[in-house]
Formats: sequence, C-alpha cells, structure tokens
Amino acid sequence: MIGLLAAAMTLGEAIAYALNHNSTVAQQYAAARAAEHSLAQARAGAFPTVNGTLQNYLAKSANYEGAYAIIGASQQSVYSQNTAEVGTQYTLDTGGLAFLQLSSARASAAQAEETLANSENQVASTVTNAFYAVVQKASLVDVDQSDLRYQDALVSAAKVKEKAGVAAGVDVLRAQVAQAKSASVLVGAQADVEDARENLAQSIGSSLDQQFAFPKSIAQPKLPAQPIDALEDVALNTRPDVLAAKDGVAAARFTRKGWDRELFPQIQIQAAMGNQFAPTSAGEIVGVDAHGNPIFIPRGTPGFWLLGATSTLSLPLVDWGQRRTERANDDAQLASAENALDQARTQVQIDVRQNYRAAQTALSQLSYAREESDLGTESARIAELQYKHGVIALSDVLQAQQQSVTAQSDFVNAEVSYVEAIVKLRVSLGTYTAQSAVADLQ
Repeated sequence: MIGLLAAAMTLGEAIAYALNHNSTVAQQYAAARAAEHSLAQARAGAFPTVNGTLQNYLAKSANYEGAYAIIGASQQSVYSQNTAEVGTQYTLDTGGLAFLQLSSARASAAQAEETLANSENQVASTVTNAFYAVVQKASLVDVDQSDLRYQDALVSAAKVKEKAGVAAGVDVLRAQVAQAKSASVLVGAQADVEDARENLAQSIGSSLDQQFAFPKSIAQPKLPAQPIDALEDVALNTRPDVLAAKDGVAAARFTRKGWDRELFPQIQIQAAMGNQFAPTSAGEIVGVDAHGNPIFIPRGTPGFWLLGATSTLSLPLVDWGQRRTERANDDAQLASAENALDQARTQVQIDVRQNYRAAQTALSQLSYAREESDLGTESARIAELQYKHGVIALSDVLQAQQQSVTAQSDFVNAEVSYVEAIVKLRVSLGTYTAQSAVADLQ
C-alpha cells in the first residue's frame, strides 16, 4: 500500500477540504444564507419590532413668529428638547398575509439548507469513490508485486530444472515471458495509482502534489441491522430531498391561503412610551406672583405614552382578472409541489431498496471472492511445489497463478465495491452527514 506521508490527508480531511473548495457547495451555501436572511426579514415583517430612540432637537431664530403666531403665541428664539422613547409599529396585513409570507420564507430557507446538504452528500460520495479508487489500485499493485515474485521464483525453478536436464529450455523461455508480462503489468498498475491520486487531488480542488493517508486495509463496515421497511421510514423522515419537497408543498399551501387576503382589513398599530424634556422651556418665566416674584415653568422629566390604531379595508372592484389568474396559478403550483413530493418519496424508496440490495449483494460477493482468493493462492502455491518436483508442467503452473491473480484482484474489487455500496446506502438514508458517512472507513 501507499505509505503514510507527513501532512497527508485522511478521507475525512479530503472531504472537508472538498466541501470548502467546491463551487457548487459554495453557491448552495450562499443561497442558504440568502434564504436565511429573507426569513429574518419576513419574521421582522410578521412580528412587531421594538425600537429605542434618543432624540435632541435644537433651534435658534430671530424675528420669527413661528407656526403658533396665529393664536398669539410667540416662538422662542432659542429652543431645545430631548426625547427618550421606546416604541413599536405593527401592521397586521390583510388576512394574516405576513404570517403566510413568514411560513413561505421558512419553507424556502429549509429547502435551501436541504439542497446544500444534498450537494455536500454528493461531494462526499464523489470524493469517497475517488479515494477508494486509489486504495483499490494500490491493493492491485500489491497483488501484481506478489505475482512478480511468484514469476521470479518460477524462472529460477525452470533454470534449475534445465541445468539438471529435467526440463527443456523452452520452460525457461515461457517462465521469462510470464515474468516480463508481470513486470509490465506492475509498472502500469503503479502508474494507475499515481493517476488515481492526482484525480483525487483534482476532485477536491487541491494541488496535484497533495498526498493522502490511505488505510493499510480496506474497511468492512456492517450492514444496518434494521429491516428494509424501517430503513425506508427513516429515509422518508430524514432525506433532505423529501424534506425539501414537503417544505415546497407547505410554501405552496401558504401562498394559496394568501389568495383571499384582500377580503380582510389592514390594521396598523402604534405604541410608544418615554419622556420628553425641554431645558429652555423649563427655565422660562411665565409671569410673576402677587409679590412680584417671577414664576418659572417647573423642571422635570414628564413621561408620556401613545397608542394608535388605523384600520383600512380595500376591495378590488376591477382588477382585470388578477385575482382569478392568481388563484389558478396558486392551485397549479400546489398541485406541482404535491406531485414533486410524491416523486421524491418514490425515489427515496427506490434508492433505499436498491442500495440496500446492492450492499447485501456486495457483501455476499465479498465472501465468495475471499474464498476464491484464498483457494487460488493456495492452488498456486501447490502448483509451484508440484512443478519443482516434476509433477506438473510449467503451463499448468502459469495457469494456476493466473487464476490466483484474477481471484486476488476480484477480492480487492469486491472489498471496494462493498465499501462504496455501504456509503451509498448511508447517504440514501439521510441520517449521516457528508463526513459521518465515512467516519469509520478511515
């Protein structure tokens, strides 16, 4: 296997790196954040906001009678006023439209998050496949190296038998041909490993010289213990695509409910409380008492409160078919969303069933491939001994070794196929994140 290198990435680290450098994931992340912001705005529109206000008003004038001159009041030449206020303004949209829009925004935000999760899972699956493609090819290099050592031993045995006059020189030539072929296959396999490693580096967006920490043996995770029906129920309740489709139906229903919003009044409510103080007025002389002493406006910070409500009912008398076409559009969008949900549920069931069946099949094939590999290796070992003792011909040994190499290669392929099937099954359930699906494979 490929040796572990310093600063080499594990499978989990490779997936994390890919998630941080994948353009599709970045776009979906940005879309999710935009939807989250829209949800916050819809929430602010549906619920009253409370604002605190600090205000200072200052005015100076000369020869200015002011707005109250008509009633005989004079404008002060210097005037200041401080206001501290906590208040709210709240609009109850017609028919509770703001709450319908809030629910629709919440559904859209959930859809964006679930789309992001889908994109991350796809990246994780792609990187996992690329990662184990390297592991698979590296394991085949081990098989090819073992085969070359076997062929070297056969060449040595053939030369010994030739010198002893037991075998013809053609045996040496045949053994050398097989030896050269094995060496050529090994060189190609080693190049395939490097190509696969570069493909993996490219798939995660890193430098082509990036090294990885490949496992010494291929993991064999267990199949889920739950029956297939239970797995389907889990997937139907957790798969991002199903949840997104449900949110789409919810959004369409909320939009449909908002059709009759104009049949309800719009109510605007205003409330405030605080205190207001004008320093210039507080020191103003308003007259004199019976003894000729000036009378000042008493100082203080009088509090105030304010409540107000405005109700408006507006009915469309002529709208040129807007409400009728809006109703038809809302009904069509709802029907489309419901069909999408049905299709998503069916797709989930297909994914779970087929991936579970594929994992079961891969596990069974892995068992047979292991037995085939063990038997093939033992058969080749015995054949080598028999050839050395003159029991069988060289062609029989070469055939036995070729069968052994094929069986060992099939076993490596079966190991990787089983791991990939398990990862696909986990992703299809929707209960694993992009990284937890491969956490026990490193």
